[in-house]
Amino acid sequence: MDNQKLKALHCAVAKAAVFTGALATLFSCAAHNTTAAKMESEPTGTVLKLVHLEKGFEQTLYYQNNDQANAYKDTHGRHTLKVSPSEKSHSYEGTHAVSLRIDEHKGISITNSLGKTQFIAGSYALAQAEVVSLENKQWVSLVAFNNNTQHIEVYRLSVDTLDEHQLLSQPTKGSEALCAAMNANGSPHIVNIDATGTLNQYELHNNQFLPLRNFAIGPGIKSCSVDVKTQNIYLADEFAGVWKIDARIESELEKTLIFHDADTPVEGVSTVSNDTLHLNSSIVGWVSPNKSGVWVQNQCHAEFVTLMQDVGGIAETIEPEFLHLAISSRQKGPRISLIVDDDASGNVYSAELPLNLSAAYFNDGCLSNENETGASKDSDFSMHSRASVLPSAETQPVQNYGDAADDPAIWVNEQAPSQSRIVGTDKKGALNTYDLLGKQRQSLAVGRVNNVDVGYKVAVNSVNSNGVKRFTDIAVASNRSHNSLSVFDIDKNGNVTHLGEIKTTLSDIYGMCLFVNDGIAHVFANDTSGHFERYELSINENKAVIGKLSQAFSLPSQPEGCVVDTQTRTAYLGEEATGIWALDVGSTDNAPTFISAIAPPVEADIEGLALFTVDEQKYLIASSQGNNSYAIYDINKENVDQLTLIGVIQITADINNRIDGVSETDGLEATNANLGGIYSEGLWVVQDGRNVMPSETQNFKLVSGATLKKAIRQLANDTNALNN
Repeated sequence: MDNQKLKALHCAVAKAAVFTGALATLFSCAAHNTTAAKMESEPTGTVLKLVHLEKGFEQTLYYQNNDQANAYKDTHGRHTLKVSPSEKSHSYEGTHAVSLRIDEHKGISITNSLGKTQFIAGSYALAQAEVVSLENKQWVSLVAFNNNTQHIEVYRLSVDTLDEHQLLSQPTKGSEALCAAMNANGSPHIVNIDATGTLNQYELHNNQFLPLRNFAIGPGIKSCSVDVKTQNIYLADEFAGVWKIDARIESELEKTLIFHDADTPVEGVSTVSNDTLHLNSSIVGWVSPNKSGVWVQNQCHAEFVTLMQDVGGIAETIEPEFLHLAISSRQKGPRISLIVDDDASGNVYSAELPLNLSAAYFNDGCLSNENETGASKDSDFSMHSRASVLPSAETQPVQNYGDAADDPAIWVNEQAPSQSRIVGTDKKGALNTYDLLGKQRQSLAVGRVNNVDVGYKVAVNSVNSNGVKRFTDIAVASNRSHNSLSVFDIDKNGNVTHLGEIKTTLSDIYGMCLFVNDGIAHVFANDTSGHFERYELSINENKAVIGKLSQAFSLPSQPEGCVVDTQTRTAYLGEEATGIWALDVGSTDNAPTFISAIAPPVEADIEGLALFTVDEQKYLIASSQGNNSYAIYDINKENVDQLTLIGVIQITADINNRIDGVSETDGLEATNANLGGIYSEGLWVVQDGRNVMPSETQNFKLVSGATLKKAIRQLANDTNALNN
């Protein structure tokens, strides 16, 4: 098939892919409504004359010694426009250089200004090269795809001798696009779109590849670029245009289409950060073989720049498929430079934007406004303290895919605390139990159980041979398969047995919690309409369960999580989109009272609720699902209906133990009980909505009580300092 027919086919497929929403089930895609969403595809008045690079792709990395490290370098991209010493400002005296030349069939040739050489034989596609300066050390970092082995390879070379100090290799399922950028820790953040249409993210840790996240991205991705400054990944999609994806692995999986033209198959994309100016801004550009030019944009300016080659004194168009952007400093101001190829001739060209056009992308007022906007995103937190904690363990992932794990409970084994159990729901089909190491112990396929809670010393209507009344521990779960309450017996070893179902009159049962008073279990169950029902549970001598409806009331909208403080006889009820209610459970005639509205820094939904005591002060923990955090409320000792928000906690990744952070939590539970070992001061368990590092089905994360106490003390101290 000739090139023109192939492009026509791409355009036809693009229309079908974009307008039939073939990838809608994978992502929530939104058009980016900015000045760059639809830029001129015809010349806008800016026409650049290209300079032919006769040696082809050649990258030169400039650096200075550690005392002036990174003063002059190209940090993002595969190929750098070479700058002669005469073009450098006087502040770059003593600048050194490392040059790389890539021959697709022979390998990578590397030389430095000290006359040292290195050659890496093979067939490579170079994704990233950079001189890294960190903790008084400098090295050359290379990320490349080995076409012969189909592995991603990362090299670390001495900047002076070019000796190889490290080679790491990662097997892949091929590579359609590979890109990388250096993070603040001196490790490359690597993105590979493999032959199955899966986007894979990696970083390096302890001299190993650390899989961060992977997800289906679909066909048509021709190139990518990572911007670690703004935490974005850009994809050139020949069928759709240019996509932007949040690179943070705990972020929601969605992509934004920032450019689309059905007649313009995009193949090359590049981004570069304004590190030269120390400003919070990045520039992204892209090219299409159907347009002889380049689109360049940031929040300050967006423009299509026409590119022309000189052929015997005649200006002719090119068909670019590759783009590399760079920023270089000049005495008169920073300049944006670029390298492109021409698919028709196979030539490689360079160009530099005029000073006045480059200046449009570095508008101080515009960039300041952007910084202010970024700061305003954190203004909601300015009046409240924040703390971060690390997870101590995680459970095995649940069996079902998608939004499956939901709510945990903790059963404390009084005889052997270290043998306590976590009871967790897989709301697509099972109730699971786990030990304190996170290993699954049981899985009971009882239906779509949503929320779960445990109760201790529930009376059994029988006596033993000595005439002593019998008691048992139970777990109760809201079961959406049967619109019922599933009741389970827990024996002394933590083994769970299904006893039966209690039918409810709820329209669509959802959340629940329970408390035990005088051997009777009282269960609060709710449905998606906001209706609550309270049941008194009894267990006969054959361990058959009976439920008696004793109370009913409603909240204005959908609730889910709830928790009961048996000492104050107060139930705290979460209304997902609105806030928290309190109910005196001492009488079935009482009605709930609204006590705390959702307000920054807390974001809906309010999901799981739990109680935890620190230094004789009781706190209510609420999942702030909208911003992947947990609101900590001080409960007034004199008036338990009065809550004071002291701050929020986030659970971040423990890279050393390869446990990811937590996001989009549904249910949670906490206990102050001494469970031994690292949990001698209690345990906090939360559901993790996005289980990554690597990407797996959902699970539950464990945080030690000591860690939680330390974080809450920090919040309390910060709040006291603000108020005094």
